Amino acid sequence: YVDIEGVFRTEFDLIKRYREMALHPETDSAIEDIVNEAIVSDSNDSPVEIELSNLNASDGIKTKIRKEFKYILDLLDFDKKAHEIYRNWYIDGRIYYHKIIDLKNPEEGIQELRYIDAMKMRYIRQQKKKPGEQAARAVAQLKSDNPMDYDFPEIEEYFIYNPKSVYPTGNPMQTGAGQGIKIARDAVTYCTSGLVDRNKGTTLSYLHKAIKSINQLRMIEDSLVIYRL
Repeated sequence: YVDIEGVFRTEFDLIKRYREMALHPETDSAIEDIVNEAIVSDSNDSPVEIELSNLNASDGIKTKIRKEFKYILDLLDFDKKAHEIYRNWYIDGRIYYHKIIDLKNPEEGIQELRYIDAMKMRYIRQQKKKPGEQAARAVAQLKSDNPMDYDFPEIEEYFIYNPKSVYPTGNPMQTGAGQGIKIARDAVTYCTSGLVDRNKGTTLSYLHKAIKSINQLRMIEDSLVIYRL
């Protein structure tokens, strides 16, 4: 059937759809307008700078923050690649960077920032389970009258990197062991669009609202050719 609404099963399907939409000429020109408005390209000036005038800290700390900020911009090559970085984030609705450090000298800080394709990364947040833990917790809560005695479960957060183009489905622990590489949460910088589908808990892109309009436009264009002939 013709899916006008943009129904999706996984984040993989969603990102794939956004990228297909971005190839449509009308969408592409709209995205270019938005990116050009957001990123000011100037040969003499950087498109971003850090604003610390309201920060309650000493001048020495502010100088260090500015220095680190400039170092990160240099690692990203932001002055040259700002347009591309912003465009990728805008279309996919998320962006991942792997922070690489020298394990022998971790105090030297971040050595390199590598862009990771959003289709190959997956953020997992799950509860750590121990055998018989749930029953013991239920018994402990029944005995106690104080609601603050609730034993909060431990939450494990990590990323799974899957270099294959096939999206892993099913239990993340099994697929993580067989198909993907588990990456610690601290090793990846992850930034989303901020839009969330609260029914499914999925991160959306700003292009999501245009799915129906683009599908209808495509159908009209195709049918026009047929009727004209």
